[in-house]
Amino acid sequence: MSRPPVRLRLQAQSTTLEFDRAESVTLPVGPRGLADAVLRHDPPTPAELERAIDAVEDALTGSHLACADRGGLVTADALLLALPGLDAQGAGLTRDAVEALFQRLASRAIGMPIAAAELPHGRDIAAALLILRECMHHLGFDRVALAPA
Repeated sequence: MSRPPVRLRLQAQSTTLEFDRAESVTLPVGPRGLADAVLRHDPPTPAELERAIDAVEDALTGSHLACADRGGLVTADALLLALPGLDAQGAGLTRDAVEALFQRLASRAIGMPIAAAELPHGRDIAAALLILRECMHHLGFDRVALAPA
């Protein structure tokens, strides 16, 4: 029997993972806060990306959630739904696809031209993608999908 997906909710200054109606974990890092504190440029610099990764990893470590086979995430967050592959009903991305999007962000950070159709611009979107990537990688989620209406 498969587990129900975990809902990912991004708030300006925090990120909440809702495992079910009774259990949720809130991380003290959100896209607006991360963009304001660390990702000062659009695109972010490589050093800013590294500092942002450290900030999200610190928040994940502080949550005391261990990496486990957790299955999927669902989200209805507007920043994440702007990502290619999450922008239509029934859409979803694997962990590898999210990693590929992050690699496009990293490539943009070192000056490679990446079209907005391949990855939207914006510090908040960069922060949201980075939070998603780190949650998937460090907590063991294998996919993310658009939450059902």
